[in-house]
Amino acid sequence: MEQQTKAMLSIEDLMIWYKTYRGYAKVVDGISLEVFPGEKVGLVGESGCGKTTTMKAIMQTLPADIIHVPQGEIWFEGQNVLTMTKEQLLKMRRTGVSMISQSPLSALNPVFTVGEQLMDIIKYSGQYSKANKKEMREVALEAISSVMLPDPERIMNSHPHQLSGGMRQRICIAAALVTPKHLLIADEPCSALDVTIQDQIHRMLRVLVEEKQRALVMITHSLGVARELVDRIFIMYGGTIVESCYISDLFSNPSHPYTVGLLECVPRLTGGGLSTGIYGYVPDYINPPKGCRFCPRCSKAMDICREQKPSPVEIAPGHHVACFLYGDRAQEKEAQNKTDYKAHGEGG
Repeated sequence: MEQQTKAMLSIEDLMIWYKTYRGYAKVVDGISLEVFPGEKVGLVGESGCGKTTTMKAIMQTLPADIIHVPQGEIWFEGQNVLTMTKEQLLKMRRTGVSMISQSPLSALNPVFTVGEQLMDIIKYSGQYSKANKKEMREVALEAISSVMLPDPERIMNSHPHQLSGGMRQRICIAAALVTPKHLLIADEPCSALDVTIQDQIHRMLRVLVEEKQRALVMITHSLGVARELVDRIFIMYGGTIVESCYISDLFSNPSHPYTVGLLECVPRLTGGGLSTGIYGYVPDYINPPKGCRFCPRCSKAMDICREQKPSPVEIAPGHHVACFLYGDRAQEKEAQNKTDYKAHGEGG
């Protein structure tokens, strides 16, 4: 897909630390990414790698009393989110960015009905200021119908606790889509839904992005979902982006050892034995490894991996890998191996 010249969202060298009783937990460690209009981007990684924290930083919904951002910038449509005023943030949330939460119980207010909550979103978006209550109600009913919920009138008059978990999840999706937004962040939006509804929601999201020239960031654990839905993918590990590329390149040429490990974890329906998994544990964010955060689990780790953090290297057009197996360090290592081999041969 041909990219626009200007990114809608740009994150530059962002770090996010959580204050804990043991010290700072350095959860996000200098990530950078861009999202362009009309593009579908996937953010994939295991639980606790910083995916949701990064996206909540865009929305500025992280708890201010325990969050520290030592460096980095977040630009949305030409404005730095980290320096926005309260009024600018409200405008961005109402018209610019919406987020589908993976926890519908915390996203929905138990005191108000579904209809009241959807109507408030429509009212305060400012995009239906001239519409009367009846017209706004029609918009809310249409949003409920769009996520394949039967009997929208009943749903409108129901409180969240009167709905099942899957129904609440679909209401969160409807709330994110009820008013037009430029960027949609979907945090595991279909984790509580059965596979047929998942497919319908994914189709709806794809059409919404492609026809309306909006942008989508899909947070997921599933490489299968990413393969079906997104154009580009970012693989996260331990608060860092270890690989980024177009989705077709990921499956044809996985390059970072962690990405290779992820793909080997996927069960094979065609046989070939059990998935191997990835040895070891996620890093301790209070005392993370000095160099590459994947180093303690990597079978290809070198001495430099333990001392320095690798920078992204472009190994093919649009395909970046943060690993010392590639780039100048790999060439230096190859040259050193040749020198050692030559010296050994002469000595023999």
